[in-house]
Amino acid sequence: MPKFFRSEFRLQGGEVAHARKKKNGTFEIRYRRNGINLSVSAKSLELAKERFIKKLCELQDEGGLGDVTFKDYAEQWLEIVKKPQIKDDTLHNYRRMLCLYVYDRMGEKLLKEIRPLDVQKLLNEILECGLERTAANVYVIIKAIFEFAVADDIIAKSPMRLIKKPRHEMKHGVALSVEEERAFVRACAEGSSPCRYAYLLLLFTGIRRSELASAEISPDWVTVVTSKTRKGAGVKKRKIPVSPMLRPFMPYMTKENLSVSPDLLTRGIAAFLPGHHLHDLRHTFITRCQECGISRELASLWAGHRPDNTVTSNVYTHLGERFQLEEIKKLKY
Repeated sequence: MPKFFRSEFRLQGGEVAHARKKKNGTFEIRYRRNGINLSVSAKSLELAKERFIKKLCELQDEGGLGDVTFKDYAEQWLEIVKKPQIKDDTLHNYRRMLCLYVYDRMGEKLLKEIRPLDVQKLLNEILECGLERTAANVYVIIKAIFEFAVADDIIAKSPMRLIKKPRHEMKHGVALSVEEERAFVRACAEGSSPCRYAYLLLLFTGIRRSELASAEISPDWVTVVTSKTRKGAGVKKRKIPVSPMLRPFMPYMTKENLSVSPDLLTRGIAAFLPGHHLHDLRHTFITRCQECGISRELASLWAGHRPDNTVTSNVYTHLGERFQLEEIKKLKY
């Protein structure tokens, strides 16, 4: 049986297509999806299955399995292939990117009719809008879709083979200078922005914007759910000790004061730090830790980064809480 219908077989919970017994005693098997319309009948279910598979193979030999639009196949790919593997937010971003930049241009085209020039034109249009990062992300998504369609025997070859990934230079964050940080802290302490206490927590713990809602505050620790984990890997929490820099603001670190939407935090940072991004607060925390003599392994642990790929870091390094509480005292400047 062709690979495409083996995947559909799993999707339908053990059935290749809809089978029914007619009033006259014959069995009919039908499949009407993705531009394919198959129907066979026989006196027994087994014979009907044999005829169905034969028709299916004939259709594949004729190239009929490519009679599915890019949009229809992309949506199946998202639901069947990606959804079990990635988080809901990531899945939403994939679908949003396809809807905004791909479906309008080639969503209704049949997979087998899409040529390399069609794809290159699509990417060029995105690049002409100055969206280099978006073009690179779109390339990655549609390349994966076409490669899966080839493996699925839907198309013979991918139109992406001659397409080069658009260049996009990743821009890394920039830590605040000590002078900028002091002015920022003063502005938060004296201001009235609903984001001010959340900004201070992000600055003095290095937690990510997406981790703020999970923050649990105790006198000596800030505990958060690490956001950079793969779906199905289980919830991972990490603890960041309260530093001397954060200690004066601890009475204000309440659920009420920290209940700020991530989008509001991102938009509001420009009023405090023109030319900086919200993620720069995380860069600042990690930078200050190392400037104050805290080891890279410990800073990585607090930041939720993966350890160095060495046996020493992965197996033999166990940093106890008492040691961490002593080390965080160095973060005073």
